[in-house]
Amino acid sequence: MRRGRSVVWDLVKPLLIYYVGYYAVYMVVGTLLAGGGMSFLMEEGRAVVNGIAMLGGLAVLFPMIEEEREAQQKEKERQEEVKAASGNFVLKYLALVVFAAASVIFFNMLVSYLNLAEQSASFRETVKRQFAVSPVMGLFLYAGVAAAVEETVFRFLLYNRIRRFGGSVLSGAFVSAFLFAVYHGNVVQGVYAFALGVLIAYAYCYFDNFFSPVLFHGVGNAVIFLGNRIPGVSEAVFTPVMFGVCGMITVVGCWVLVREGKRGEIHG
Repeated sequence: MRRGRSVVWDLVKPLLIYYVGYYAVYMVVGTLLAGGGMSFLMEEGRAVVNGIAMLGGLAVLFPMIEEEREAQQKEKERQEEVKAASGNFVLKYLALVVFAAASVIFFNMLVSYLNLAEQSASFRETVKRQFAVSPVMGLFLYAGVAAAVEETVFRFLLYNRIRRFGGSVLSGAFVSAFLFAVYHGNVVQGVYAFALGVLIAYAYCYFDNFFSPVLFHGVGNAVIFLGNRIPGVSEAVFTPVMFGVCGMITVVGCWVLVREGKRGEIHG
């Protein structure tokens, strides 16, 4: 029983520490802005403040990140041999970019067709706040900061720990994706984040490289942000034809990732 509690604590600890750092920085920034007569920025610039707080949450995780990096380094010899033997390394990453873009378009359109957004006021408020920033700032925050920070917490730390404690690829993907969904704070983003979280974890397993989940997440956030932020792009991209095409790409990509995930468990 004690071992079970220890494992649970080791899995939950990164998320709790991240939240402590996040809210501590958020409160400090809010206090400084209020003291400087700029409290209005907590509303108008909340996305930027949120990005600063995310970096603060990441900063307090540095000791755990280093610990996880060392644990992962011990298992990298086999990976390096596989990479050296692979002649289509670049093509695989290009395929990942296409798969990431297709997946986020497919799931966003599915959410739209199911009218889930209309049932969540908190989701509409979140979207309004996210799209209030400029395209350049949005790409920096969502395709850069958010992708790197969230993948560090939910895949590099949580998913890797689940796997190291004996969990399968499936259990690691589902548990980390569930926590990722809860983290988003509303049902609509939660459903969307869970689906993509599972795919990102399987992509991480397939590539066995932390760059892959960050790339998947960053591409996905960039596609959705720019697709909704730049006039005319949404009407050109989010069409029934694209829904079908992206759906097929998503299904094929899922099949490849799940198949390779099972092979990895057999040979791992």
